[in-house]
Amino acid sequence: MWLKKNLYLQSIQSILDYQKTLRHNIYEYYQFPELTQIKYITVGRQVELIVYVEYFSKWEKVLLGYGDEHNNFKKYYPLILNFMKKYVLPKKEKDYSSHIRYYHLFNPCMQQTLSYSISLTVYDDNIFKHLTKGQGSGDDSMAADISRYYREQNLRGPEWVTVVSLDKIFVAIIISGVTSPFWHRYQQVSLESRIFFKDAIKQLSKEAIEFSFKNHNIAGGRILFSDFQWKEDTIFIVAIRDKESWEKLLKV
Repeated sequence: MWLKKNLYLQSIQSILDYQKTLRHNIYEYYQFPELTQIKYITVGRQVELIVYVEYFSKWEKVLLGYGDEHNNFKKYYPLILNFMKKYVLPKKEKDYSSHIRYYHLFNPCMQQTLSYSISLTVYDDNIFKHLTKGQGSGDDSMAADISRYYREQNLRGPEWVTVVSLDKIFVAIIISGVTSPFWHRYQQVSLESRIFFKDAIKQLSKEAIEFSFKNHNIAGGRILFSDFQWKEDTIFIVAIRDKESWEKLLKV
């Protein structure tokens, strides 16, 4: 009943409008230029995914032709992330009436005409379930595939795996509790082991997801973003069902 009364969660459009208002307020407060635009937003169960895009101006494209890189999104990424964690997330927790379990903004990627990134926000409650009824019927089975592959290859499964099919394009995957107590402790004192373990976990996760995609006949599925956060002992992954749909989204 509460969800029906929450004006911010009535539709994808209301969520998008709310997100835009939050961004405008924080940028206005800090007198910070809006370098990016919200290109796309989608939700599923307890996960909210937002695509951010920075389109390059003509002179920035010329710089790229000379081999120079002009990417404000990447340059100011730490500051933008700080704005999100200090202002936006607490406000969303209050207005959505749900605690945020995880938040991750991936480091921006660059193409010839734009740079882009994706954020994942994972809430404790299934606050978007009423917007996506019947969506993601195979998600639990995919999560089970990933856990099984981990156990078979690593002799130890993750503590928590969630797979959320957000729409016809995106699948969000969060895998947590992948490190034994010793390796988690050792990463605190050894940068080399941290780098090695991050690469190993990303590779194992990639194989596990490809295994699950194959089992579910997602032939065009591929990982778009993947990032292991050792302090949280969690790997955040955004996968796409096919490359063509993703490229079309960026061009529109």
